[in-house]
This record gives sequence, structure tokens and C-alpha cells, in this order.
Amino acid sequence: MLSSLEDILRRPAVRAAIPGLSMAILRHGEITSVHAIGTRTAEGKGEVDAYTVFEAASLTKPLVAFIALQLTEEGKLPLDVPLKSLCGDYVTGDERAGLITARHVLTHTSGLPNIVARETPLKTYFQPGERFSYGSSAFGWLQRAMEHVTRNSLEALARSRVFQPLGMANSSLEWQERFECNHAQGAELDGRLVPKRRPVIAEASWSLSTTASDYARFVQAVLRGLGLRPAMHDSWFTPAVQARAGVYDVQNPAALEQPGVAWGLGWGLEPAQRYFFHWGHHPGFRAFVMGNLETGDGVVWFANSARGLRLARRVLPVIVPGDHPALEWLQGRPNASEEFADLP
Repeated sequence: MLSSLEDILRRPAVRAAIPGLSMAILRHGEITSVHAIGTRTAEGKGEVDAYTVFEAASLTKPLVAFIALQLTEEGKLPLDVPLKSLCGDYVTGDERAGLITARHVLTHTSGLPNIVARETPLKTYFQPGERFSYGSSAFGWLQRAMEHVTRNSLEALARSRVFQPLGMANSSLEWQERFECNHAQGAELDGRLVPKRRPVIAEASWSLSTTASDYARFVQAVLRGLGLRPAMHDSWFTPAVQARAGVYDVQNPAALEQPGVAWGLGWGLEPAQRYFFHWGHHPGFRAFVMGNLETGDGVVWFANSARGLRLARRVLPVIVPGDHPALEWLQGRPNASEEFADLP
């Protein structure tokens, strides 16, 4: 299996499409291999190694969900109490927003948009809990609540509850000077280099910098059921809402439900085969993680290219075989078809 995977990753066509790659494989809950391939920039500067730091983008969210559920178990962050009552208002002049809870944020049913923009200002577009629409902006409110009830920054919570206990020595939600000597730089589909993002303050929806081996330690804890009581761990992966076509088309109430894809308390789910997944999308970076709760198998990778998700159709059949409706769903995102174009 590993030799066939190496063959895939080192093909000239793959290397031409994706300059740098960091990938970790898990079998039966154990990290069995880590692959560091290519260069840190599209210009061929610097070799990727096991310590090269990549932008995780939205792979930040499951880690934040893990902390949030720990706080729920401790009675500090009730899942069904409005966030407004925990830490104050976040969306002004919007009565429906006052109903948003941590559960709504984690299941992407808050009604808030994915990205706040001119076309999608910060407001609710439907009644919280009514339907799914992937919404990154809501995680800012959840972060504020988590920091308020603990009187700790999100970075401090991540260090004490995730990074240190799991041995994730090369991970942070805030940019560290020690990352400067070995970090990847992203490239867009046209090869254009993307200026490096260096978040000064943790952002719950996107700011994780990490390596594949570090993130695999988090996935290993997830597969083993560590850090949460059994009942909460089960709830983490219980389908709460069916995903909808368009992924984050918050303004389309007629978006159809996506067969075979649901969302739990922080993870995307393929319930039929007990798979969980998440993807990351930053300018010039793509990331993906998938695991199987029954077999303990999983894979996570980070790529310094907007073509990074093209690996999915080549890698997943080798590591986590089966039908993956999540791929078709993700390909339905706006302008995503080229991201998933098959590799030779």
C-alpha cells in the first residue's frame, strides 16, 4: 500500500501540479507513515520535510470543536444556551441572531454567512437551526464565548488542551517566529505566489499552522476516543443535519439536501460507512482529512497549492476505500470544479 501511495505522490504530473505536500497515514489508530515531498514554494525553494508548517485553514474547526465539547462536559459552555447570554451580542440589530447557540455554530445551522462580504453582510439568512449552510463567520462568536467562560485566550486553550497533551510541538493558532525558517508558501491555480498569512491573534475558523504529523496526532486522539467521555464522543459524530448542495449558499433556501453527507458537532460525516472528514481552503493552500471510526484508518494532507484537493481521487481509494459522496458534494462548491480535476 505504501509503495503504491509513494508512486502516486512522486509522479511527475503530481509534482508539477502540487509543489509541496505533507501527508500522514493512520492504520488501526496508529500513525504508520508520514510523507514530506516537494518544495516549500512553487519556485522550488526549500525542501518540504516533516517539520514544514502549512496553513490548515478550516481544519482548524474540528480542533476548536474538540475544545468546545470539553468545555460543555465541564458545564462551562452549554450547547443549547444562546451565545448572546454567555458573552454578549455579536450581530447587531438582528433578533434571530440572539437565538444562535454553540450547537448551531458547530453544525453549521446558525444562519450566518460563511464569509462576511458586501454580498453577504453579517446577519442571519434563516432561522437558526432551520437548515445547513457552512458558516465560518459564526465561529468568531463561539470563540468569544469560549474565551469569556474560561477567561483564557483560544491559543492558551489549544495549547493546554490539545497541543501539549498530544505532543503537537509544531502547531499554533497564532504565528510563531520559530515557523519562519520552515514554512510553506501557497500558490494559486495559475502559479501565482500568495503572500504569507501570519495571524497575530487566534481565529477559530482558520488560523491553525501545523504539520501533517502533528495533525495526525489529533486525528489519532479522535479515532481512539481520547479527551471526551464516550457519550460526548458519540455525539460528536452523530449526524445532526443533512448537508445541502452549494455548501455555503446561505441565500438559497431551496438548496437540495446532499445524499450521503451530513454534519455532526464539528465534523462532516459520511454516515453509511462511519467516515468523518473536513477540508481546508486558503488562497494557495488546500488541506483534507478523513478517518473511519470503525477501522481506525485515516489520512491527512496539506498542500501549498490550490490544486491540493486533486489528490483526493487518487489517495482516498488507497487509504480509506469506499464510496465518498463528500467529494461530489465539495466539488459542487462555487468555482471548485478545477480544484478537483483528476491528476494523470
